[in-house]
Amino acid sequence: MQKKHNVLIGVACALVILAAGAAGWFYWLTAGSDQQQRGTVATQKEALHVFFPLSKTKLGRRVLEVRAEAPDRERADLILKELKKERAVSPGVQVRDLAIGIDSTLYLNLSRNFTEKQSNGPPEIVMVYALVNSFVTSFRDVRKVQFLVEGEAPFTVGGLVYAYQPLEFNKDLMED
Repeated sequence: MQKKHNVLIGVACALVILAAGAAGWFYWLTAGSDQQQRGTVATQKEALHVFFPLSKTKLGRRVLEVRAEAPDRERADLILKELKKERAVSPGVQVRDLAIGIDSTLYLNLSRNFTEKQSNGPPEIVMVYALVNSFVTSFRDVRKVQFLVEGEAPFTVGGLVYAYQPLEFNKDLMED
C-alpha cells in the first residue's frame, strides 16, 4: 500500500512539474508577441456619409472613414470641409459649435454667412439637405438637425427652406 502511495505522489509531482513547464513555455512564447502588440495601437474606424449635389435636384453620397473615438467637432469639421470641396456650401461657412439634445436633435450653430446666397452654388433645398442628410447619417442617435445662425434659429435659410424647426433626413433627393 505504501508503495502505491509513493508511486501516486511521484506521478502527481511529475504532472505538476510538467504543467508548470508547459505554462512557462507558453508564457515565454506569448511574451514576445505582447511586446510587439504594445508597440502598435489598433484604431477602429467609423463611416461618415457626406451627401453632395449631383444636380439641381439630386444628392449623391460619399463615404469617408474617421477614427471611432473622433470628437463630434472633428466629425462636423470634416463633413463641412468635404461639402465645401463639392461647392455645396459657401467656403466661408464655419461650424461655431454643436450639441446633441436628448430629443435626438443635432443643434448645429453655423456662422452668419450660412444664410447668404452664394453665386454659382446649388439650389437652396439641395444645399440644406446635403447638410441635414450628412449630419443625420454620420452621428449616432441623431434623427434631426436644427440649424442655428450665431446661436439663433433662422426662419428660413435663404428664403425658401423653412428652418425654424429641426429638419429630418430627406430621401426624396437621393440619387436613384
